[in-house]
Amino acid sequence: IFFRDNHFCWWSLVGFLKSAMGLGLKDTYTASCARHNCKPNSAIVQMLQQPDQTVWDCKTNYIGPEVSFKILLECIEANEWLKEINLSSNFLTTENIRCLVDVLIQHPAITTVRLNDNRLYIDAGKDLIRLARKNRRITVIETEDTRDRNNNKIPARFLGAIQSELLQNHNK
Repeated sequence: IFFRDNHFCWWSLVGFLKSAMGLGLKDTYTASCARHNCKPNSAIVQMLQQPDQTVWDCKTNYIGPEVSFKILLECIEANEWLKEINLSSNFLTTENIRCLVDVLIQHPAITTVRLNDNRLYIDAGKDLIRLARKNRRITVIETEDTRDRNNNKIPARFLGAIQSELLQNHNK
């Protein structure tokens, strides 16, 4: 369990368990679901069985903001080959973004994070700036609202700062 800026972000020792016990990503996911007494998401199980684990598309596959999202974070942390993740249209909260950023800052391969069509606010924008600054491998962070609802509440200056950091990352 880690705390950052008085905000709760829960992580587990899945990476350790994976290496110590030789668990694959699907096994890591289902074991974590069992540990948290929740039913595995069949689309996530299917995704984790694919041979290519560099791109995860969870768009419109409702993961949920609570335990299910924490379990997904464990799998992201355990997948050191993941380059692109799409969490668009998942009703992510500011706390979800904060915890996701905390995992992705240290991720060794991630380059693309798609968060379109989520209700993102100022604090999520600050965390995404922090992500772009701390993990220089990341060259794409998408936060567009492609629907008519205008859910994206990240101020334009924050979006500009994110893009500026990503441009620097791309030019490195």
